[in-house]
Amino acid sequence: MAEQVQDPSIGAPPEERPFAVQTFTLRYDPAEDRIYLNAVDATGAKQTIYLTRRLMDQIIPVVAKHLEDKTPKGIPADLVQSMTQERVRQARKAEPPAEPVQADLDAPRWLCTTILIQKRPAGLAVTLTGDAADKAQIPLADPHLRTVLDIFRNSYAKAGWDLRVFPDWLGSEQTAAGQGAQIRLN
Repeated sequence: MAEQVQDPSIGAPPEERPFAVQTFTLRYDPAEDRIYLNAVDATGAKQTIYLTRRLMDQIIPVVAKHLEDKTPKGIPADLVQSMTQERVRQARKAEPPAEPVQADLDAPRWLCTTILIQKRPAGLAVTLTGDAADKAQIPLADPHLRTVLDIFRNSYAKAGWDLRVFPDWLGSEQTAAGQGAQIRLN
């Protein structure tokens, strides 16, 4: 019997609820030597969330393993993963390009210090936390996870960071889901 866990943010006042990311654009900031998300929620509120390389180096293998664990038994994982990755890339190319999220100068900006990842049936629920009340939630379906991996890989390449943290099946070429690409989660 599965135990149901109640989300503690349900019923909490709005100022205590996590920022629920609906769309985000990822960029590399050379002055900070960090990657950041310009994110917007369903109400149009925006935040900028900075992510360090050290933290991302720990999270990327977790995301890759989650996707690899979905490989059917008896089939080479690298083959299945690279083919699935390419299918997601082709689908993204067919979509019209979206306007990137631009955070306003007065939008909250904060450094993510921890990331909590929870498995969901069709993907992962990612919770980013910082100091005090800084908290954002991002639900990522598996195709979104693949796009995020592409975008992070491109951002790492632009920053000159070590790419060995990424799985081989992701490939070595920069993809159309380039640095600064937008992810819409619904």
